[in-house]
Amino acid sequence: MASPQNSLPPTRSINASPKSALLVENDKSLSTCFRLQLETEGYAVRIASNTEEGLRLFRDLHPFNVVLINYYIPPRDGVGIDCLAPQIHGVQLAMAIRDMVPLQGIIIAALDYTSAAEVPRPPELMHVPLLTEIGNGELRRLLDKVEVSIAIEALTACDKLRLRNFAEFLVRRLGRAAGGENWEDLLKEAFLRTWIGTESRHKGRHWNKKVDFVRHLTETMRSISNSWSRQRSSERDIYRISELSIVDADGRENSPLDSVASTDPPADQGLIESDEIDQVLALFDHDLEAKQVLRGRMDGLTDSEIRKKYRFSEKRYVTIMKRIRKLLGNRAHA
Repeated sequence: MASPQNSLPPTRSINASPKSALLVENDKSLSTCFRLQLETEGYAVRIASNTEEGLRLFRDLHPFNVVLINYYIPPRDGVGIDCLAPQIHGVQLAMAIRDMVPLQGIIIAALDYTSAAEVPRPPELMHVPLLTEIGNGELRRLLDKVEVSIAIEALTACDKLRLRNFAEFLVRRLGRAAGGENWEDLLKEAFLRTWIGTESRHKGRHWNKKVDFVRHLTETMRSISNSWSRQRSSERDIYRISELSIVDADGRENSPLDSVASTDPPADQGLIESDEIDQVLALFDHDLEAKQVLRGRMDGLTDSEIRKKYRFSEKRYVTIMKRIRKLLGNRAHA
């Protein structure tokens, strides 16, 4: 007989709709309160009143976008379940679910504590969000954090390569305005601002769940690079006197900058980089379809998004890409 782990269906995309939630809560008033908050955030809610029922619903109806569990939820009639015994608190149910589906979003409600730091829990659940109060929009913020965390963990190798290529492109265009930051710094900043956006839309970058997560990150990186360019453009030629003049032991005056190769591109190279996009697109002035595909890829769109935007069939899209690769390949070897 197949084990529960092997019989579980694949995890649903974070962008799946409608969103679903499993609520494990034995207090009827709290259950009603949590259900209403979850439904307000667009979740279809299934409710279990004990740990045994919660585990059964999870096994039968998985995947859920989020599972909200009361820390002190008891098992049915106070009797443990075979795979969870001895079952005392909802935290054990959370551990069992996390063992079955490592990327499952879980929130633990610990309303008897004044802060998350006070809640005792095993190391495996130290990063699980804790709900310590009902009001003030805390549940909404935690739901956002769960969805962002899962989206980051679910990025594929292809997604990561797309993000790296786009980040490298932006950093290369920034030149000295990048201030020594590399593509990893830019991508990490995009992750950080998205995370902050779950707390404050003014201080961070809120992820609109209707937008593909990779697309969100590319737009966030574009915004960050533009901000870096504005902030640092006026500082490019400013140096402290102490940096420019140093007297060595023999009394000779020199500068540490004299022995460091300039990181600034030559003037003509800077012009080439600034016009790179226009020059590449100009190669396809005779081919509108190829130009549309290239523009979409430079904007961070996926292949499916480009096909949908310009109504290309899959076969047509493959043909266009062959034309693009052929022309760019011929130019590279010219």
